Amino acid sequence: MRSLEEVLLGIALTLVSVLIHSIGMYLVMHRFELHWPRYLSERKEWRRQLYFLLLVIMILFTHLLEILTIASTMKAVHAIEDFRTAFYFAGETYTTLGYGDVLLPAGWRQLALFIAMSGLLSFGWTTGVLVSIVGKTYDAQFSHLRQQPRDPAHATQQPGDASGRPPQAE
Repeated sequence: MRSLEEVLLGIALTLVSVLIHSIGMYLVMHRFELHWPRYLSERKEWRRQLYFLLLVIMILFTHLLEILTIASTMKAVHAIEDFRTAFYFAGETYTTLGYGDVLLPAGWRQLALFIAMSGLLSFGWTTGVLVSIVGKTYDAQFSHLRQQPRDPAHATQQPGDASGRPPQAE
């Protein structure tokens, strides 16, 4: 029966972690989409970078909240007796760092699998959010380079007409 409880707790922790991450990433993306137009026209580059830093801090706190939730649960079920060690173990396992210097008791070891899965899912999701934000940020930051007229000496003309399309066979 203990094994079933352990697996059910692991599934519950994973679902709660995904829920926390879903809310966190929604808030990050919502904040970005809501306020980005204002920063898009900002002339001072450092303000855009500061705004980006704020979004990254929000992402960091989302991950920390997930780790805190996992650690609190492990402490509550007495899988680990002191909170500091529980937080350390949860963070180490969530990030899949895996030093192995702290182990769960025999009846709780399967939890580590679910904690690691939660972290892998969350970091993959975070990567997608960051790629989206960074792509839009860099696109805006360097759009002025695409708007400048090209130097004819450096332009390469493809065979075909002025559009660069290849010649049509007749």
